Amino acid sequence: MRPRTGRDVTRPPRRRRRPGLALAALVVGLPVVASGCGASDDDSGSEPTAAESWAADVCSTVGAWTTTITDARTTLSTPRDLSVDEIESTFAEVRSATSTLVDELGDLGAPDTEAGDEAQKRIESLSDQMHEQADIVQDASGDPPQGMSELLTRVSTVSGAVAQMIADAQSAIADLRALDGAQELEDAFAGTTSCQDLKG
Repeated sequence: MRPRTGRDVTRPPRRRRRPGLALAALVVGLPVVASGCGASDDDSGSEPTAAESWAADVCSTVGAWTTTITDARTTLSTPRDLSVDEIESTFAEVRSATSTLVDELGDLGAPDTEAGDEAQKRIESLSDQMHEQADIVQDASGDPPQGMSELLTRVSTVSGAVAQMIADAQSAIADLRALDGAQELEDAFAGTTSCQDLKG
């Protein structure tokens, strides 16, 4: 696990992911992940390989985050229908879900495969990208907005950060599937249920 950087995003208390949140339309990039740990589609009943287990953990973690984050994005799409408290609560959900994602990805370490180090570096890069966008969300929170115009500006800023995080996550999964010399990982991502469900 890579060490934490000095930069610290103020985060609300870590919460567990909320199952069952509705997923927005396919345009957000990553569809909702199916429930379960994402076992291999192999019907033989054999134990998953190290690559399959790692891929399942990555995809189920990203998928659960996607469910929460796209639900928040849908909520923020109609800001005039929301109270200030509802908007701030949605901002907090984005920060909390992203904090959980970064923590859980950090706990995965490198997969025991030929391209394991490269895979871990790509996960670390994704975590850095998530931190950057979480900073933006944090900056948009805090003091009460001075009027509707400022509130709508904040919502637009956070919505943009959410869209960028979704794109970053989608790109990371695609990169992990296509790492050079990573046939074992490529096969794992292709044959693992939770990863198949992440395909756009």
